[in-house]
Amino acid sequence: MLDLESLGLVEPPFSLSPDPRYFYVSLQHKATLAKATYGIEQRQGLSVIFGDVGVGKTTIARRLYQIYRDRPGYHTAYIPTPIYPSDFQFLKDICAEFGINAKRSKLRQLVAFESFLIEAYRNGENVLLIIDEGQGIIGQQFELIRQLLNFETDTQKLIQIVLIGQNELRNKLRLKRALASRVATRSTLEPLHFEDTRSMITFRVMVAGRQHPLFTEQALRRIYEYSKGMPRDICVIGLNVLPLAVLSRVPIINEALVEQVIEELR
Repeated sequence: MLDLESLGLVEPPFSLSPDPRYFYVSLQHKATLAKATYGIEQRQGLSVIFGDVGVGKTTIARRLYQIYRDRPGYHTAYIPTPIYPSDFQFLKDICAEFGINAKRSKLRQLVAFESFLIEAYRNGENVLLIIDEGQGIIGQQFELIRQLLNFETDTQKLIQIVLIGQNELRNKLRLKRALASRVATRSTLEPLHFEDTRSMITFRVMVAGRQHPLFTEQALRRIYEYSKGMPRDICVIGLNVLPLAVLSRVPIINEALVEQVIEELR
């Protein structure tokens, strides 16, 4: 077992799992969350978040789920990978997430879901559906999302949907004009700048128990150069350099150790 205590750590600071405790909120993350929460709480209907692989979309999705899943007055569901053979199966799974029994036809399932939405609205409650990896949605499943957004009062949507996906989703939505016209807020997650890269690493190290820097400034800059500010790649380097640091018995990780990891990753 890796002796992280020698580095002043009580647990690993780098992981590819989206642990909300290690979610570093950059300025763009704050803006993205602010747009999404505004759309949700003002019952605007559909919010969309785009981003390339590894920029932290799933972390944002889980952060939103964490914010609303236990909040009074909210029914919240999270679908991590929307890969379904049909729009009816997609609808049944959405209903199941909200505790609605399966029906024998799509029409009956829609009626049951509408009844659930109306009852929630009458009780002063909001219904939130978060869909991650939205680029996996195909064909009539986009039309289903549009149908769900048609459940509304004169002024408010009965369901709030946050759709998160890779840039491929942007291209798909361009072809689905009826749905694209219903998007209330749009955000695009970009790679981190160097300052945010440094802050992200510092934040993770502090959460893991070390209160002073774990990397030299040169090491941080090399991580940024290689990762280009992609949070997942930053974590991959951190994950792989820790064992080398423990074995080397160094008090702080330098550029040479980072370079060794980068060569291995290549």
